[in-house]
Amino acid sequence: MNVLIRKQSGFTLIEVLIAITLLAFISLYTYKMIDTNLDTKEKVLKEDQLLIQTLTAIGRIDSDVSQIYSPLYSYSRETPNADSSLAYQENTTAKGLFDGKTKNAMIVPLFQSEDKSSLLFLTASNRRKIADAKESRYTWVKYSMRRTDTSHQEKDESNLNTLGENELIRQTIATNLYSPDLNWSDVKAQVLLTQIKSIEYSFWDEKAKKFTTSIQDLNENKNSIRSLKLNLVWVDEDNHEQKIEKIFRILYPYFTPKVDDLKTSGAYGGGAVPPGLPTPPTENGGANEIYN
Repeated sequence: MNVLIRKQSGFTLIEVLIAITLLAFISLYTYKMIDTNLDTKEKVLKEDQLLIQTLTAIGRIDSDVSQIYSPLYSYSRETPNADSSLAYQENTTAKGLFDGKTKNAMIVPLFQSEDKSSLLFLTASNRRKIADAKESRYTWVKYSMRRTDTSHQEKDESNLNTLGENELIRQTIATNLYSPDLNWSDVKAQVLLTQIKSIEYSFWDEKAKKFTTSIQDLNENKNSIRSLKLNLVWVDEDNHEQKIEKIFRILYPYFTPKVDDLKTSGAYGGGAVPPGLPTPPTENGGANEIYN
């Protein structure tokens, strides 16, 4: 009897080892590709977050500065009067947060810049958040720079940021606007931007036609700023300096009250307060239209 024997075919050991090796290389390549993509995504997200934070901070400054309030935009300054019985006489000096008054008896808020990295001014950008709160659209705003508290943060020795050790903060006071002294030490600070190396504000000098870093150089225009420039330097995650320069302009229509007074005896032809401006407190206390 004849028996038909069929030859069995299969993989040899060499073929199996080659297949395993190829699969290992493909797996390793795939892992490296995925890992690289994840690192790239994380880096881009960090860069985007810092950029968004920076743009948000600049937008916040723009909103406050563009709505700076001063009656000097509409009225010229009044010559100091020696009659102490007149209203607002206690606010006609440079004491507190006001610097004299205008011809229609509006007291003039100070615009202060104690150093190149700080600003203090009165703006109409406030929005009341609590119902029935005694606040109006006006608020005192203070921008300043302080040292970042890193005591609670873990240090990463492989990427330790040693340059941007400061942060930009914003503080607001929307009550008791006519108080001669505001206690900023009790006001909670809002951190707008971290990893800052330097901040510098400069102010447009209409006479010199250039920006100056000293607000006192503006002389009679020091409390009626028309525009200011911000130079900001911050440090990214790779310790690279990033710079931005931004010019902010006031939304208030441009008038020349001093010239108008000489021609027409007043920009508005009288002592009436134009609509939308806060009325200063009277001698009996209180303030008309200060709360909306």
